[in-house]
Amino acid sequence: MTTSAASEQTRAPSPGDRHGALPQIVHVIPYDGIGGVEIAASSVAAGPYPGFVFRKVYIASRRASMPRDHIYESGVGGENNPLAFLRTIAHLLRARPEILVLSLWRSCIVGMAVKLLRPRTRLVLFLHNTRHSNPVDALLTRMTARIAEAIWADSASTAAQRLGPAWALRARPISFLTARIPRVAAERPAPHFITWGRLHPRKRIEWALDFFALVHARHADARFTIIGPDRGEGAMLEAKVAALGLADAVRFLGAADMPDIARHAASAAFFVQTSKSEGMGMAVVEAMQMGLVPVVTPVGEIGSYVENMRNGVWFATSEDALAKVERLLADPAAFARMSDAAALTWRDRTLYVDEFVAACTQLAARPVIAVSQEGPR
Repeated sequence: MTTSAASEQTRAPSPGDRHGALPQIVHVIPYDGIGGVEIAASSVAAGPYPGFVFRKVYIASRRASMPRDHIYESGVGGENNPLAFLRTIAHLLRARPEILVLSLWRSCIVGMAVKLLRPRTRLVLFLHNTRHSNPVDALLTRMTARIAEAIWADSASTAAQRLGPAWALRARPISFLTARIPRVAAERPAPHFITWGRLHPRKRIEWALDFFALVHARHADARFTIIGPDRGEGAMLEAKVAALGLADAVRFLGAADMPDIARHAASAAFFVQTSKSEGMGMAVVEAMQMGLVPVVTPVGEIGSYVENMRNGVWFATSEDALAKVERLLADPAAFARMSDAAALTWRDRTLYVDEFVAACTQLAARPVIAVSQEGPR
């Protein structure tokens, strides 16, 4: 996933010392990286807003931490290091924030510990994927949902699939459109493909390579650019590229920021993502804004905004996707219509920063309420 510029537009001017009396809302995140959660968080500036002060806390530090206003990092590397959790919990107990927004299961550990030691702390569970990462995630998500005052989700699909229909009624969807991205993609079809995101098993990039191999067998000039940090799959994927005889057609570029991604996307026509699970699918949203035609598995919320053969291509099998892409390569007018439709999908959507700040504003103004631990009936 890519880094996005932090938005300063909705941050209130600092009222000086007066904001010390405002409620503190702290977004707790496992670490400051380049995943979807981290990118969304980076688009909301920390600091005072009308009615509350927004802070961010990162449990672990994957890189050298640096002093930043209203942002805390434990300074401990490794998101599973017990010392990182203890330092973060101690910091929050000293800071005494009124509200903790908890993203991802490691943050739930911190939130529930603070709630146990300081019961007046109010919790918000923020969900970001339609599937639990592991059994611990499933357990902590259920436990946190029972004691949380509010539940937010990156999409209605995420809430329904993670919590079930009854609990999902409590969830508030928050837009995951983190930035307005200009169109850059080629106006005419070409067998040039791109993807960006973590090289992680959940992304199933090996499926994308199998699909691309079929394209390359028909189009010798086909190219595939893969951007993203290695999260355990890099060596396997490079070996697969070599085994398929695609070393001259596939490039692994590592992590990149949005300007670099946009530069590479300008020479591409299709964005490929064959994930087995997603929440909102932020990279797909970014690619569509650029005018790339998405070739994607319709998992999570993706199937609700990518309409098969209208503004994108649903990936079922490599052979099926190949047939659809071949039709677009042979028909420039059809490709242009689909590319335009992809970009138009996001033209008038609300930004994450605006919906997140609105949700925080309402929560800060709400009196403390008792939370039933029995769940919906």
